[in-house]
Amino acid sequence: MRRLLLIAAVPCLLAADDRWIKFTRGPYEILTDAGPRPGRETMVRFEQFRAALGQIVGEPELATPLPVRIFVFKNPKGWTTAPFAEGRDRYSLVLGEKTPVTPEIYSDLARLLLKSNTAQMPLPFERGLVAFFSTFDVSGIRIAVGKPPARPDLDWARIHLMVVDPDYLGKIRVLLYNLRHGVADDPAYRNAFGKSAAEVEAQAKKHFAAGNFQTASLPSRPMAEADFPERQVSDVEIRLARADLLAGPQSAAEYQKLLQGHEKVPEAEEGLGLLALRDRNPAEARKQFAAAVEAGSTSARAYIEYAKLEPDDAKAEQALLKAAGINPKLDEPFALMAKRDTDPRKRLMHWKAAAERDPRNAEYWRSLAETYLADHNYAEAAKAWRSGEQAATDPALRDRMHQARMSIEQQRLDYEEAEKRRDAEEKAKELERLKTEARAELHKSESKFSEGAPAATGDKPVPWWEGPKPDAKAEGTLKRVDCLAKQQAVLSIELADRKLVKLLVAEPAKVAYTGSGEVTLGCGLQKARKISVEYFAKTNPKLATAGEVATIDFQ
Repeated sequence: MRRLLLIAAVPCLLAADDRWIKFTRGPYEILTDAGPRPGRETMVRFEQFRAALGQIVGEPELATPLPVRIFVFKNPKGWTTAPFAEGRDRYSLVLGEKTPVTPEIYSDLARLLLKSNTAQMPLPFERGLVAFFSTFDVSGIRIAVGKPPARPDLDWARIHLMVVDPDYLGKIRVLLYNLRHGVADDPAYRNAFGKSAAEVEAQAKKHFAAGNFQTASLPSRPMAEADFPERQVSDVEIRLARADLLAGPQSAAEYQKLLQGHEKVPEAEEGLGLLALRDRNPAEARKQFAAAVEAGSTSARAYIEYAKLEPDDAKAEQALLKAAGINPKLDEPFALMAKRDTDPRKRLMHWKAAAERDPRNAEYWRSLAETYLADHNYAEAAKAWRSGEQAATDPALRDRMHQARMSIEQQRLDYEEAEKRRDAEEKAKELERLKTEARAELHKSESKFSEGAPAATGDKPVPWWEGPKPDAKAEGTLKRVDCLAKQQAVLSIELADRKLVKLLVAEPAKVAYTGSGEVTLGCGLQKARKISVEYFAKTNPKLATAGEVATIDFQ
């Protein structure tokens, strides 16, 4: 009986051995069916790698825009990917239980962490860091670095010197910080090491030629087993996780089974859409992404890929805004919105957001600089060109961006000169318009003023009102008539004693005109004409007139 019980227990033991568990910390998620120990050891190895690289570049908590899922299979059974391939909604890596982590894997991880956390450094330092960390090793929690790669070169040897030599180790992070923030080589080296760039470079070449490459230990991050509690993984979760490796027909079959069981529907639709894109079937991909969005997907990538295939700008923008809300670290939603948006202000905002999230993308900086130039913001355009120059890894592109930055000042001066000319032309046009209107108003006033003067006759005019009689009189030469608004005018009369008196014609229609010849008045300077004017002595301080005209006798 006891024997039967033992035999019956075997299937249960086998099922237990096949169970999946996971561990999470930082950007990493470890999924394994090989048991807790391989899972924890893998987590420790990758966490110490992240800590070691962070120490050297001066960024203690390196992160990634998407999670990194690492499978530790007892037997991968064909579930393989390229190192750190981008799966459905995260980066993915497949390891066997006893598979060593290769230099290629460490190199790809170093590139990913550098790209996600630091601005572009000079290529010799980028290449040197990647090569140096490709031979990373950890025993327990002890970190060992400095083992030469298969083909060491000067870029690797330069980093090796700065990490292994105690005179440099604590200062390399200062140098790398300065270099990725655009500080010139010599000031960057002196600030970090108190030596010129040439001096350190000469020592690096000597170190490389000697070939005596020692390994060294770096401070490790304290870790305990309790830091990595294991969590159970359901059958549905592991099926989706494996399918998310996007491993061709295997993944397609898993997604279809999930759909048939009405499980993880948005995720399965998205995964099938990505596989359709890989198969160059955009129509099918758009249908799958639309179905994922309709099903309420919580994956930013589903909305991004849907927006790329959606011809309607409004629908695409809503999808991209949704993606940016799900994962604000991603640059792609903002770049795609910038390319579609026609509003200059919004395009500027989108390009700026994209460049901030991926400062190594030289094309983002180029687009941002050109958008600033279109807005005539030359100071910000120069900054964007400078960042693009720093980000560019192609020498020809870097040179073009440098030239664009150097031409900013001349563009600013040309624009300001053009604006001055335009402003002067507008002012000249406005002045000419005012002159034309003034001349028209003057002619109108002259005409109306003349219409108020009666034709000359031989008889004295009959008084036109019964009221007060003029109480003053001025005789002399009419020198000037200044026409005012409301058909009024001011007469300037030079008297016999050469004194000038000014009299106001307040209401031309009520003035009595007499005399021989032309008895009309024109505005402006007058030909010498004798004139006798009766007026009411009523001063106007504002116009400096001595009275208001009642009669005019041209002599």
